[in-house]
Parts: sequence; structure tokens; C-alpha cells
Amino acid sequence: MRTTLSFLVAALAGLLAVLATAGALVDEATHRPELLRGVTEQVAVDPEVRAAVPGVIDDVVHDAIPEQVPGPLAQAAEDLLRPLAQRVADDPQVVQGWSDTADEARRAWLAQLEDPQGADEPGSGADVTIPFGPVAQSGITAALGDIERDLREDRFDLPGQALLETIAGADVGDWAADTLLAPLYDRAADLRDSTALRMDARIDALAGTDRATVHRWVDASAHWYWAAAASVLALVGALLLAPRGRRGLAVAVAGAVALAGGLIGGACLGPDAVHLTAPEGASPGVAAFVQQMEEAARPAFAAAVAPYPQTLTTLGWIVLAAGLLLALAELWAARRGRVRAARADGSSAVGRSHTAADVTSR
Repeated sequence: MRTTLSFLVAALAGLLAVLATAGALVDEATHRPELLRGVTEQVAVDPEVRAAVPGVIDDVVHDAIPEQVPGPLAQAAEDLLRPLAQRVADDPQVVQGWSDTADEARRAWLAQLEDPQGADEPGSGADVTIPFGPVAQSGITAALGDIERDLREDRFDLPGQALLETIAGADVGDWAADTLLAPLYDRAADLRDSTALRMDARIDALAGTDRATVHRWVDASAHWYWAAAASVLALVGALLLAPRGRRGLAVAVAGAVALAGGLIGGACLGPDAVHLTAPEGASPGVAAFVQQMEEAARPAFAAAVAPYPQTLTTLGWIVLAAGLLLALAELWAARRGRVRAARADGSSAVGRSHTAADVTSR
């Protein structure tokens, strides 16, 4: 009975270690911005992602050139705005913008978890909406500021500029800045809350889980250290409950449970754990951008969360090995004890036989 009870308590110790590790990961990912910021910044500097940014910018500004612009100048206007998309892609502030946007999405998701409306809908806790309209707005605004400064300072060599200035009697750079860039500034302002510039992230580990349940898990994750402490106490309790010769096996049971949890957790948190999708009806540029984001985000996310299951797996291997070594030591000690007892019994039998022989001879 004590052996069975000790094994059950040891298994509980391993399970508590798994819960503590999962809680630490959830707490880090939801209550602290560092993990998500690190993933986002790594994705934002990915060459393929940056190469897809101009396609998004082209999609949102290609029709912003005023219709009243004369035909010959329309092409010049398009040539003028062509560097805009690349400037946004090369802007180092875009990386910080992505980091801030991801953090805003994290906080918005936490607030959504507290919303009771639809909280019991299966799978409602697995989706996170990440808007990138604010990033596009800030990037385009910064790039437009650079282009406007270049125009007003005549740093652009526009086709036929000198002739046009002679005929019109006005500075072409100032005209282009006032006529072409003003609507682009307005367009950029509209992008912040654009529903077309967003992506939906789905966490497969939460598939089928409602928001109310996820909310309870997130709240409980802040107390993961209590589970870690309880795991240690349960392991000590299993050692105290186990009879002599079974303590090593009890420790091995705890290690095996922790090891299994680490291996399963590592498999569930691999590169395929997160999926990004573009909104329905998204433009080709947005769809291609989201696809590149997904390809870059999957390995980045897996690398960011990998230390948690890896640590648990390593701990499981150590405890399992220690338990097996202790079990072998107990087995060796028990065998040695039996040998000593047999020798002692043999010596006693020989002594008794000699005593009986002496009595008979007398």
C-alpha cells in the first residue's frame, strides 16, 4: 500500500513540475512583453518579410494620386512615389513599430479574454488579431516627410522640371509636395484603423478551447512558482512514504512524468504551433506579406518558447537517472544485506552443531 501511494505522490510531483513549466511559459508570454517583442523584432528584420513590405505599401497608395493631375505628370508622380515603399521597408523605426503593435495586440487579447460575451464559444481563446495599420501609418508618414523635404529642397530631378517651372512660373517641387503628398498623408492617417491591414494568429495548442477557460489559465499562470514548490514537496513526500528499497523507483516515476511532459510540450510548441492568416478579401500585397510573416514567425516563435520544454525535459532526465541509480543502489544494498544475513545464519548453525557435538562426546 505504501509503495502504491508513494508512486502516486511521485507522479503528482512530476505533473506539478509540468504545470509549473507551462505556467511559467504562459505567464511570460501573456503578462510580460519581452517574449513577444523578441519574436516580433526577429520577424521584422527578416529579409523576406522586409522584401514583402513594398507590396503592401503599393496596394494602399497606388490609387491615391489625385485624378486632376495631368496625364504627362501622372507617370512622373508614380515615379516620384515609387521610392516610398522601399523607404518604409528600410526604415529602422518600423522594427520598433512592429514591437509596439505586437504588444498592443497582446494587451487587447488579454482584455478580450475578460469579455463575457461569447466567452464559452469553443476555440474562441485561440485567435489573436494583430493589426499592422499603425506600423504602415508611421512608416509611410516618416517616408513622406523625407520625400517632401527632398521635393521642397529640389533634390529630385523630375523630367521637364525646368521647362515646367518656366511655363507655370512656380516651383515644381513645392507643387508636387502640396498636390501629390497631401492626399497621401490623409491616406496614411486612415491606415491606422484599417481592417484590411491586419492578420489573425491562431495558436493550435488552444484550438477548441473557449475564452473563459483560457482566461482562468492565464490568471493562474501568475502563480506558477507555487506549483514548482508543491512539486518539490510532493517528491519529498514520495520519498518519505516509499518503503525501503522502493525510494529510487518513486523518484524515477516523478522523473518519467516530467520527462514525458517536456517531450509532449516540445512537440506541441514546434514551428507549426502558430498560423497567421490574412483577412478575407485581402489585396495580393497584403496576402503575400502575411504569408512571409508566417514563414518567419513560426521558427522564431518555436525558438523563443523552446527553453521551457527543454528545461523540463532535461530536469526529467536528471531526476529519472537519479531515481534509477538510487534504485540500483537500494537493490545492491538489499542483496548485500541478504548475503550478510545468510553468512550470519550459517555461522550460527555451525556454532550450534559444534556445541551439540561437544555435549554428545561428554
